[in-house]
Amino acid sequence: MLVAAGAALPAQADTRSDLEAARNRLEDAEAELRSLTLEWQRTESALARAQDEEERARREIVKLEAALAQAQKQLGLRAREMYMAGASPTVAALLTSGSIGEVADRWEFASSVAQGDQDLATHVAVQTELLRRERADLERAVEQKTAAVEALERQKGLLEGRISNLENLEADLERKIAAQQAAAAAAGEGDPGADFNPGPIGTGAVQTCPVAGPNSFVDSFGWPRPGGRRHEGIDLIAAEGTPVVATHSGDARQTSSSLGGNGVVLYHDGSADWTFYTHFSSFGASGHVSTGTVIGYVGSTGVTTVNHLHFEYHPGGGAAVNPYSMLLAVC
Repeated sequence: MLVAAGAALPAQADTRSDLEAARNRLEDAEAELRSLTLEWQRTESALARAQDEEERARREIVKLEAALAQAQKQLGLRAREMYMAGASPTVAALLTSGSIGEVADRWEFASSVAQGDQDLATHVAVQTELLRRERADLERAVEQKTAAVEALERQKGLLEGRISNLENLEADLERKIAAQQAAAAAAGEGDPGADFNPGPIGTGAVQTCPVAGPNSFVDSFGWPRPGGRRHEGIDLIAAEGTPVVATHSGDARQTSSSLGGNGVVLYHDGSADWTFYTHFSSFGASGHVSTGTVIGYVGSTGVTTVNHLHFEYHPGGGAAVNPYSMLLAVC
């Protein structure tokens, strides 16, 4: 018996070492994915700023072009009038005056006309320079938008690869734990994977992670979005088709829009709170659901190219608040 017990100790040590190594690989993969997720969110915000700047510059250019065309027209009319008169306004005032007093009056008027022409010419020059600057801003915004779109396309491929790797590592860890639990049970030993926690269950408004599978998210609440909007939720990167579950029991109502694609508004039982889940590839259950019920599947419908869940929390039926810390507690 002593020999048998002694032989089991190195095996158990190797088991715990293997599990620890697997956990470390998983943690490294999660950290790498979080870093890439943060980069993706920053690029999304950069794209939003570039799109808004492009729209602003285009609107301003239209206004400046119209104002400049009108000013140039007025300046052209004054130039033709001066040419037809054949003399400067001040000379014309002197030649056509009948008295000293009339000369003085006409001199003052002609001088103001000349000053008006100069002001008009200055206005044209200023408008021309403003138009040049706005066109330069437009060109820069278009370049930034193009760069952001290209970066998002690259990041999409990287995110998909990292998510796939994370899924494989989690599956590998779970297989190792299951195998060692079976071996430990057969040998009457302790469970080497007993400290593995697949995910906590909370008791508040967000009682479980809305993505039932490997995912990654950062705090991007309030970050810029196109049209002057602000990000009202948290984006959880996950593989396409990963189940999305209700974070609370309640009434699940399916929605669809050009911006968010397929989604669900969940009105929580026992309060006026509601949560919003969107970009589904397809729907799950609707009507009254329990916490953890599959209400949809991760996708990229709506205005996005990256598979993820956009998640919002609205306490008391009011404006969205940042659910980041609540998600950290359950995901």
